[in-house]
Amino acid sequence: MDIHTHKLYSRFPEELFPASDVSSYNKSLLTGMKVASKCNILITGLCRNIIGTLDHTIARLYHTASFFRDYRFVVYENDSIDGTSESILNHSIKDDKFLLIQENTGHKHFVGGREVERPKYLASLRNKCHTYIESLAYKPDFVIVIDLDLLGGWSYDGIMNSLAYGDLGWGAMTANGLQFRQKTITRKLAGVPDQELSEVERLFFDTWAYRDYGDEKLKICDIVNLYRFERGDPPIGVFSNFNGLGIYRPESIKGVQFGAEENKDGSVTNEWSYFHREMRKRGEDIFLNPSLITLYSPHEFSLKV
Repeated sequence: MDIHTHKLYSRFPEELFPASDVSSYNKSLLTGMKVASKCNILITGLCRNIIGTLDHTIARLYHTASFFRDYRFVVYENDSIDGTSESILNHSIKDDKFLLIQENTGHKHFVGGREVERPKYLASLRNKCHTYIESLAYKPDFVIVIDLDLLGGWSYDGIMNSLAYGDLGWGAMTANGLQFRQKTITRKLAGVPDQELSEVERLFFDTWAYRDYGDEKLKICDIVNLYRFERGDPPIGVFSNFNGLGIYRPESIKGVQFGAEENKDGSVTNEWSYFHREMRKRGEDIFLNPSLITLYSPHEFSLKV
């Protein structure tokens, strides 16, 4: 990849999310960078029809890898019809550390939705990746799973901050996924016409994979959507979470499989809730790191130039 394109597309707006205690936060970044420089990383994810974000995603992968001693990418691509298949293949053949699995499954493309068939299908694809990773001679110190279609990318500072919390003995450190959207509110005052005002609403995005302790079947609700976790706050123990990015210790996920199921009350345990439940059965701890920010909304650095 051309180094200028790499720098241009890999940027993340870290300055939009300042920590309350800057000094302490910066110390954590230095600690995390020292850890990363001595470790091997494997970054993996699924993709289908992501041509609109592919150049940014590839640049972000390489920028993430640059913090570590060595890297491998394991990407599973299937059934794309928008040019993703050809473009990502061109990237992979230039780099023997970019390991690409490609298939045409013939399965329909799920775009959102919370029916059980979708997470069951995604679980089967993630299991293919997982099995392939465990067969490699390359042995990473950490595995990072990333949603490769994130419009705004992910925080590199957040990854470094996560690695600074080694004393917590975590098996998984997961992301604080944010989405920003315009919201119209109506202002009513006596004696004057109603006024419509617009404001930007911040949402905690991945409510489907999020589970508090003691609530394995947490209902999707507005309260969860409006959860706010702030950069610099310590990681929070959870039953499950993903939000577009998770850092895992290989020994903590060895042999763990993804799955999905419909519960008696009609709720669905998606592939991440299922996976984390299986991890927890083995005594693994899972955290949400407020500093590990992923963006489901675009920003100035993710626009076409």
